[in-house]
Amino acid sequence: MFRGLYSNLNPISKLFLLITLVLSFMLFSALFGILILVPFYGSGITGILSSPDFSDSSVITALKVIQIFNMAAGLLLPALFYLWLSTPKEEKYTAFSLKVSPALVLSAIVLVIVAQPFIGWTSELNSYLSLPGWLAPVEEWMKGKEKIGADITEAFLATTTAGGLTVNLLMIVVLPAFAEEVLFRGVLAKIIRDWTKSIHFAVLISAFIFAAIHLQFYGFLPRFLLGVAFGYLFFWSGSLWLPIAAHFTNNFLSVMVEFLFRKGIIHTNSDNFGMNNPLLLTVFSLAAVTAILYSMYRQTRQT
Repeated sequence: MFRGLYSNLNPISKLFLLITLVLSFMLFSALFGILILVPFYGSGITGILSSPDFSDSSVITALKVIQIFNMAAGLLLPALFYLWLSTPKEEKYTAFSLKVSPALVLSAIVLVIVAQPFIGWTSELNSYLSLPGWLAPVEEWMKGKEKIGADITEAFLATTTAGGLTVNLLMIVVLPAFAEEVLFRGVLAKIIRDWTKSIHFAVLISAFIFAAIHLQFYGFLPRFLLGVAFGYLFFWSGSLWLPIAAHFTNNFLSVMVEFLFRKGIIHTNSDNFGMNNPLLLTVFSLAAVTAILYSMYRQTRQT
């Protein structure tokens, strides 16, 4: 009924439409998630969520429910609804339907795997972030947000059961790969490209917002660089399947490494995975990433 209703809006108006939809759906998802939890936790659920006890497994379950709702209803649904409203009736949104070769999908997966030493190095570099003294309150706020994010991530990943792993794969791997790529690359980056007439601006600005919105500033640089890579994969191929595959792989590695560590199968957890590598390995990782990206660029130009 409303298909293509706002297809004639200019890019700035489309950006405001997107922001309005995301904020509205995030509010809706948060409220709906709380309502779902009230029968199990009572009217005190808001207090439990605002000051969570990370040692209480029932509290962790509540946080996971909210996280899943936020990701699915707060990010993915508004992006899909925006596409429904802004894509003309006579057109198809080709970013999902456009076929990409299995070789390109495999390249996107390998790209993220070989990038881990370089990503680890950028994480180490980012950890030295220090603001001037006059910005001390800002730095304290950033550190507080970082600690909250680290505590939540630690609580989510603290599982050694098949059921817990399955939930984490859905919550941390599958949903973010789809929701964040559709929103930040498939929608936001395209709006910025149409506005600025520049793919490079679109990739950089959408990657910056993608990294900043997580509110984990001491992991900003690696997340920003990943966002840049995902953005170029999208614009080169015209398909969301490449950045989705790359995003999926990155998150899958983190979840599986932490799970295997907690099972005692490996001795490196997700925080240290890819870190503290010899300089030669980091250089090799960067060279391999550059070569794979160039190869993918050449392949997409030929299709």
